[in-house]
Amino acid sequence: MMKNEKTKITENRNIFLFKRDFKNEVRQDEAGGKELIIRGYAIVFNDKTKIYDPYYGEYVEEILPTALVETDLSEVYLFFNHNSENVLGKAGINLKLETDEKGLFFEVNLPNTQLARDVYNLVETKIIDGMSFGFCSGDYVDPVSNTRVIEHIDVLSEISIVTFPAYKDTAVIVKSEREKTSKENEQKQQREKTLESIKKADSELEDRIKSFEKL
Repeated sequence: MMKNEKTKITENRNIFLFKRDFKNEVRQDEAGGKELIIRGYAIVFNDKTKIYDPYYGEYVEEILPTALVETDLSEVYLFFNHNSENVLGKAGINLKLETDEKGLFFEVNLPNTQLARDVYNLVETKIIDGMSFGFCSGDYVDPVSNTRVIEHIDVLSEISIVTFPAYKDTAVIVKSEREKTSKENEQKQQREKTLESIKKADSELEDRIKSFEKL
């Protein structure tokens, strides 16, 4: 079967997350232990990206917001470097997936394994900052315009945290404990300033009332 026919071919797409770094969040569970959380976008819509294919060569690819409308996300895994032996999560268990206007957002509560801790540390130190996904789609490359518009992903088998990404124009949105703490401190300081202002205003008002009563 020729490749310009609508065949379903399993492919991997790597995303280089250089616009926003991977960050992370440490939570405390009910037993007092630590939960390691990573959030981000595994797929970004309307992002034109150059792809190299052995058959077509280099072409421009774009994933439309319709791509995941009818895609089953209940059996998606999170791997490290597309290796099924390096499992970090599964949808419905410790991996949450949802689509929005930007793309496919994920949140994973990493398992208590050495691999997960190692990957978390690599992400935290910004040594690794790439995401990827494995999929099947019948949308093919237009040889005239040398472009590929993916309107529908038939199967999304996995998303991966990867060492060597390929996409260069996407971003993740995740939350770091340090950023969280900094924001909380800033909010606390703002609340304290507001409280001081209220107390000062109350004190001034009380002084005015007393002065008025003396008249």
